[in-house]
Amino acid sequence: MDFTIDTEQKALRDAVRELAGSLADNAPSTGDVPVGPNEHDEKAWSALAEMGVLGLTVPEELGGMGATPVELMLAAQELGKARVQSALPEAVLAAALLAELGTEEQKALLEGVSAGETLIVPALHEPMCSFSLQAHDVTATESGDGWALSGTKAPVRYAAAADRLLVTARAGEQTGVFLIEGAQAEGDVVTFDGASAQLVGSLDGAADALQRAVNVATVALLAEALGAMEGALAMTTEYLKSRKQFGVPIMTFQTLTQRAADMYVSVELARSAVQFAAMVAAEDPGATDHIRRARVVVGKAGRHVGQEAIQLHGGIGMTAEYAVGHYTTRLTAIEHTLGDTRQTIGELARTVRDHGAVDVFA
Repeated sequence: MDFTIDTEQKALRDAVRELAGSLADNAPSTGDVPVGPNEHDEKAWSALAEMGVLGLTVPEELGGMGATPVELMLAAQELGKARVQSALPEAVLAAALLAELGTEEQKALLEGVSAGETLIVPALHEPMCSFSLQAHDVTATESGDGWALSGTKAPVRYAAAADRLLVTARAGEQTGVFLIEGAQAEGDVVTFDGASAQLVGSLDGAADALQRAVNVATVALLAEALGAMEGALAMTTEYLKSRKQFGVPIMTFQTLTQRAADMYVSVELARSAVQFAAMVAAEDPGATDHIRRARVVVGKAGRHVGQEAIQLHGGIGMTAEYAVGHYTTRLTAIEHTLGDTRQTIGELARTVRDHGAVDVFA
C-alpha cells in the first residue's frame, strides 16, 4: 500500500503545521508549559475554522470541505505534535452523525460547525461503566412531539462550552442518538432530568451510523497521538544530545541510545498503523476491525513512548510543568477515549472465529 501523500495533502499538512505552531504555548519546546485543565480555546477554534480544518470531513453540500479521513489525519497529527488540544475529534464524530442521520434542519447545523460558530460534542460515556455504544443508564421516553432524557453522562469533554450535545440514550431495547440544546454541565458531568431532546435519524439505523462516526473520530484521535509521540521523541533525542554527565553527553551511553531507538521503532510502527487506518476509513468508514487493530498498536506505542520519554529525561521529566509530561498525559487520555486498549483487544478477540486461518507453509 502506498502511503505517499499528494501535493494538496502536503500543502494542507504544512499549513496546519504553521497554524499549530502559532497556536501552541509560547514556552519553548524544551521548557515549561502551563499546567491545569484544558478548556475550550475559542481563539484557536476560530483559527482552525478559518483554515477549514473543522469542516474537513463535512460534505461540501453541507458547508464543509468534503475531504477524507486521510486529510483529517494529517491535520490532527500536526495539532498533536504542537500540543494544541481542541474538540476536533468530538466535532468530527458529531458532524458525521448529523450528516448521515440528521433531518434537513439538523444537517443545517453543520454549516455553523464548519465555520466554528457552533460547537456540538457527543455525550457517549457513562459513569461507572466501560465504554459502549449501547446506552445503559441514560434513557429516552417519548414526550409530546419530542423525547425526554434522564440520567448522567460523564466524562463529556468540552460539555461546558458546547452549544448542543449528541447523546446516546436507551429507548426500550434500542439505543438512539438524540440532539439536545443547552444542557447543564458541571465540569465534564452532564445530568439529564427530563431534558427535551430531538431524535436524530431513527432508532433502527443509529447503531451502525454511530459505529462509523466513532471510527472516523478514532482516526483523528490516533493521528493526534502519533503527533504527540513524534513531539515526545524529538524532545527526548534533543535532551540526550544536550544533557551531560561525567563530562560527556548522555547520548554516548549505549543503553540510553538503545532505548531512544526503541522509541523510534514504536513511533514508526504507530505511523504505519495510523496511515493504514486513515486510508481504510476513507474507503469504508465501517471497517471497524481495522480501526480497532490500529488503536491497539497506537495505544501500546503511546504508552511506551510516553513512559520512556519521562524516564530518559530523569527528574525534570517528572515535573508537572515540563512539556514532555504533557505529551504523555495527552497520550494517556487518548488511550482511554472512546474505549481503551484492553477493551479493544477484548472486542477483537471475540471476532477471532470469524476470520479464516492462513497456512504459512502452504
